[in-house]
Amino acid sequence: MFPQGFFGTRADLMMDIVIVAFMIIMPILFVSWRKARANNYATHSKIQIGLSIVLAIAVILFEADLKLSGGMAQLTKESAYYGSNTLNYWMWGHTFVAIITALLWIVLMTLSIKKFKLPPKTNAFRKVHRPLGYTTMVFMYATGLSSFPLYYYGFMM
Repeated sequence: MFPQGFFGTRADLMMDIVIVAFMIIMPILFVSWRKARANNYATHSKIQIGLSIVLAIAVILFEADLKLSGGMAQLTKESAYYGSNTLNYWMWGHTFVAIITALLWIVLMTLSIKKFKLPPKTNAFRKVHRPLGYTTMVFMYATGLSSFPLYYYGFMM
C-alpha cells in the first residue's frame, strides 16, 4: 500500500513512520508522567488526549497497511530471518503487548474522561487511575521497545 520508506530498508513508508512515532511518543509519554507526578493534571490530560488521537490514527493506518500488504509475514518475506523463531518471537511478542496496551489505554482513557472533570483535579478515582496509568505506560514502553528489534530483524536483515 505505502511506497518505500525513508530509512533505506525494505520497510515501507508506514513502517518507518511507526518507528519514528515510537521514538517521539516514548519521551512524550515520560514527560506526561512527570507532569502528573508534579500535579500538573491539565497538561498531563492534554498530552494524553493528544497522544491518544495520534496513536489511534497511527494504528488505523498501520492496520490498513498490514491488511493491504498481506500481513507482516508478507512484508518481512525478504528478511534473512523470515520464518525463524527470532523474527516470530519479536513479531508475536510485539503483537501481544501492543494488543494489551491498546486495550489498557482505551479503558484508561474512557474511565479518565468520565471520572475526571475539566479542568482535571485529583479525586477518589486517582486510586484506580494511578496504578492503571502506570501499567499502561509500562506496556506502551514494551510495545515501543519491542518494535525496534522487530523492525531490525524484519526489514534490515
